[in-house]
Amino acid sequence: MNMLTSPTVTMSSREIAELVDRRHDQVLRTARELIEQGVTQSVETLYTHPQNGQTYPEHRLSKRDSLVLVARLSPEFTARVVDRWMELEAAATSPRPLTTTETLIQMLTLQAEVERRQEEQARAITAIGDRIDRVETAQTVLSARPANSESIVHIRKRIWQLHGLSDAVVDAVMRQSPYAPKPAGMVRNEHAQADGATYAVYWKKDVTETFDRFVSECRHSAGMLHTHPFVESRFKLVRK
Repeated sequence: MNMLTSPTVTMSSREIAELVDRRHDQVLRTARELIEQGVTQSVETLYTHPQNGQTYPEHRLSKRDSLVLVARLSPEFTARVVDRWMELEAAATSPRPLTTTETLIQMLTLQAEVERRQEEQARAITAIGDRIDRVETAQTVLSARPANSESIVHIRKRIWQLHGLSDAVVDAVMRQSPYAPKPAGMVRNEHAQADGATYAVYWKKDVTETFDRFVSECRHSAGMLHTHPFVESRFKLVRK
């Protein structure tokens, strides 16, 4: 089924930002990431700001790509984008626009595909977590883990107990947030099978402050689901 009923009908990333109540730079960043991942094929172009006359980048998206983008950004605003597309299709000289049911079925299919890709990425991040820590963190090698420090394994377990955050969200905060804590050092793994490998440890106080700040910045979505600019999709958060 062709999701784009007219090849001339597109939606801008600026309009999507307004529909889903997000900043345009966030929408633009996500659109570029989807292109890099091979999920969408939107076109980046320039528009002239009506107030200052300056040119800025935006993306022009087909119906399919705009729905994929919204599924990644704010699934709760899907209905707004679906309604807007029905308006665009009705205004264009094109065949019959898809019904709400048909569009929602396509939306659910696209969202399932995006979630599948996100799960694959989360598994990959977890699998290479310790290797990334060794490359990106301090070079000081300690013979034992210092008191009041913890490894990423301990951090995941403790933060889950405190806030109910998944391993993937914890990893995103520890590796992608600008205020992520710096490691206290590298600890040599003394297990016989470790073959001299090392792992990063972080001061427990720094980790706690990082996640207290992260939780304070999260925005409630529905039920226990929240959003945050550092995490691509909605996630579970238990506020205590």
